[in-house]
Amino acid sequence: MNRTWTIIALLVAALAAGCAAKKGFEKPGFSFGCPIGDAKVSSMEDLVKLKVVHEGKRTTIEATEMRCTMTGDLEKVDVNLNNDSSQVKRVTYKFRWIDREGMRAWDEEAWKPLLIYDNSNLMVNTVSPTNKAADFRLILRSQE
Repeated sequence: MNRTWTIIALLVAALAAGCAAKKGFEKPGFSFGCPIGDAKVSSMEDLVKLKVVHEGKRTTIEATEMRCTMTGDLEKVDVNLNNDSSQVKRVTYKFRWIDREGMRAWDEEAWKPLLIYDNSNLMVNTVSPTNKAADFRLILRSQE
């Protein structure tokens, strides 16, 4: 009888230890599939703040979600842009690709124009131009 209770107690302890481990399948140095290095990212908002850079005049267009995945040896990035104003907004964007040493992994991209209608979302998708790109920044610039 004692032996049975000991086995049950050990199984419960092992189960509790397994449940206490970090949930999910995220690799170290990644959050929502996106590379983050040593940065502390605990939410989607933290990830967006880390990856999005605003240049020029401030705009009401904001990145609200970002997800990344590997497609072969290239990184695929999906970013949701939100216009919560009551007016159509013009914005340009580009991605800056960064290698493992923190240097640019590819030539500077051209600015891509977007027209985002009032109170709407728009998904921007891209794939890294080279397998040397280990990280990225999304750069947004208002055209108003």
